[in-house]
Formats: sequence, C-alpha cells, structure tokens
Amino acid sequence: MKYKIILKIFVFSFLLSLAVAVISNWKIDYNSLLGFVAYFYFSIYCFKTFRSELPIRLILLYLISIQFTLHIDSVYSYFFSSLFSLPLFLLHIFGIISGYLFLRIKTRLKYLPFLICSIFAVFMLYSGWDLWVHKRNFGTFTGKVQAYKLPEKFEAFDEQKNLLSDNSLQNKIVLLDFWTTTCGICFQKFPQVQAVYDKYKNDTSVMILAVNSPIEEDKPNQAFSDIREEGHSFPVVVTTDADLAEKFGVKGYPTTFVINPNGQIIYKGDIEGAVKMVDELKSNQQ
Repeated sequence: MKYKIILKIFVFSFLLSLAVAVISNWKIDYNSLLGFVAYFYFSIYCFKTFRSELPIRLILLYLISIQFTLHIDSVYSYFFSSLFSLPLFLLHIFGIISGYLFLRIKTRLKYLPFLICSIFAVFMLYSGWDLWVHKRNFGTFTGKVQAYKLPEKFEAFDEQKNLLSDNSLQNKIVLLDFWTTTCGICFQKFPQVQAVYDKYKNDTSVMILAVNSPIEEDKPNQAFSDIREEGHSFPVVVTTDADLAEKFGVKGYPTTFVINPNGQIIYKGDIEGAVKMVDELKSNQQ
C-alpha cells in the first residue's frame, strides 16, 4: 500500500510539473512562481489525502525526494555546476514546506511561511531572475565592477583594415560588445547596440564597438558582412588575438564591457546594463 501511495505522489508530481511548465510556456520565471503556488496546494492535498495511511513527515520526505528525482537534470547539470535553476528548484521545495507548515501550525502564524515565500517568488518573477542570470553569466548581479585596468592590450582592425589599439580608447567612454558569428543571442541583442550607437555616433567622447572574436569557420570579412546584412551600421572590429576575449574574462557571448575615460573597466555584463552605464557616465560629464 505504501508503494502505491509513493507511486501516486510521483505520478501526480510529474504531471503537475509538466502542466506548470506548459502553462508558463516553459519560461523559468513564470514556472517558478506557478510551481511554488501549485506545490503548496498539492502538498496540502497529499497530506490530507494520505495522512491516514502514512505519517505527515514521511509524506513530506517523499514529496521533497520526488522533487530531487524530477529535477535530476537541474541537480546534476545545474545545481552542482552553474546553479542556474537553483531558485526554481528551491521555490518548488518552499511550496511543499509551506504547505506542510500550514497544516502543522495551529495559529495564524501558519500563513507566514507562505507569505514570505510568496514575496520571494514574486521578486524572482519581476527582477530576481534577471539578477540571478546576470550573476551566473557575468559574475555580478548588476554588472558594475570595481574599476580595473584592461587585463590585456586591446588590438583589433576595422572594416577598412585600420588598426585600433589602447590608444584609440583613451579619454573616451567606450562600450565593447564581444560577439562571434555563431552566437544567435548576439544577433538578437544587436538592435540595442545599434540604438546606443545612433544615440552617441556624433559624440566624439563616446565610442561604441562590436568586437568580433574570430573563429576558424569564419570566412574572410564575414564579421563585417554579417552585420551589414542585418542592416546595422555600428562599428565592427575583429580582434588580432583570437584569445583576447578569454583574456578579458569573457566566458560566454555576448559579453559587454564599459571603459571609463581613465581607461578602466567599470562594467562587465549584458548590453542593457552597459547602455545604462554609458548614459550614467555621460550624464556625470555634463
């Protein structure tokens, strides 16, 4: 009988996870909020339904253990590696524990765990996931870093084969957007690079560069032709050192840096935060 109950809980948990994922359109931020609420009510259902046959604490243990099983990909690939889906996993667990405490606590305090976890779930939905993903991808929640000198000499050539170096960046606010020709997300973000370039293209104190990291598969001048075929006009340069991005600390593409007029990197992250940083630096100059 006990094994039948475990099987029922497992099947119901699996179907619930699948339903939540489909309803949330497989978006992890919506999934985390809906999953928290769903598992809160699901745990209460399980406790009330099976407590005559199993101790509530044992049901709680089964529910949590099943979550580990259902999220085995997260536990293996993410939980112990990049930790990307950790908040999603925790919110499902929080939902289960909140349901358990809701039944066990006999005073009005029983609402408190659910309320606290709900605040966390809503925070993750509106801004928490963006901050968490930024932290995992770039090492900081906001992209702002303590100012430091360029870790390697910057050299790249433009479409006319002119060489740009550290000297070309001096006394300017510089945005460097590192990308590769095989990076689909890079191309999705290029309209934002174009927008900030259009805003400052007549301002000699600001330099916007899309810095291509060449790969073996690239054809001659592919970096330039790909950008022009997309209809963009922002400056494109190709690094003379294929490992320059790695030396700058780039772990994934796109990664955007902002350099202040003193030649120091003060931002490392996504293009959205980089644009805000450029605007902030420019505003401080006025």
